Amino acid sequence: MSLDNIRIVLVRTYHAGNIGSAVRSMKTMGLSDLYLVSPRDFPSPEANKMSAGAEGMLSTIKVVETLEQAISDCTVIVASTVRPRTYDLPELNPEQTANLLLEGASNSPVALIFGPERMGLHNEDIKLAKYRVTIPANPEYNSLNMAAAVQTLSYEIYKASLNTKTAEAKASRTLPSSEDVERLFVHLEKVLKDIQFLRPHQGETMLRLRNLLNRAEPDVLETSIIRGILTAIEKSLQGSSD
Repeated sequence: MSLDNIRIVLVRTYHAGNIGSAVRSMKTMGLSDLYLVSPRDFPSPEANKMSAGAEGMLSTIKVVETLEQAISDCTVIVASTVRPRTYDLPELNPEQTANLLLEGASNSPVALIFGPERMGLHNEDIKLAKYRVTIPANPEYNSLNMAAAVQTLSYEIYKASLNTKTAEAKASRTLPSSEDVERLFVHLEKVLKDIQFLRPHQGETMLRLRNLLNRAEPDVLETSIIRGILTAIEKSLQGSSD
């Protein structure tokens, strides 16, 4: 079932009660895959208390040190954020997010990530996502509690899953995992430095290239082609230096 492949990731959660509330929201909406990235307080009696009957899910939570670990096998990653960041991403509304995640989840794990209560996601976190979602709210006070954001987007996902056509849709393209995409970016940056296209101070150029490739969303075969081109350039450079 597609819902089983939809992963909720809570990054550096500060209040344990929000973890319990998120678990309760997820179970209500048919979601079960929860990752915590460096939570401040977990396991915690407060998480158990706020889970309100969904305590069984607490024992299945995966706790990891980094966001990269939490999403390494995911092909579609959406960041929940209230505002644009320095490193911006294509913006989705909650309905679009739900449909996109369900479509991707028909073939592989996908992830919806939420930042810590106080500061939200860092730019380095946002950089690992392909899209961002913002929940429409009062522009004069648009800051949602993290658990409330999980509840809202979990509801949209469950509502979309009730549409048989959406829930059973099969993605026509197989997308690479987040880990494979990051390998591509590392390889690309290395080659661009080898051919002296990138200088040490040109970090913004690499961010723009990352944004470009994320928008293009190359599939597994296309990613392999790009990696093959980069490898061919490296071999050519080695040959010219012999």
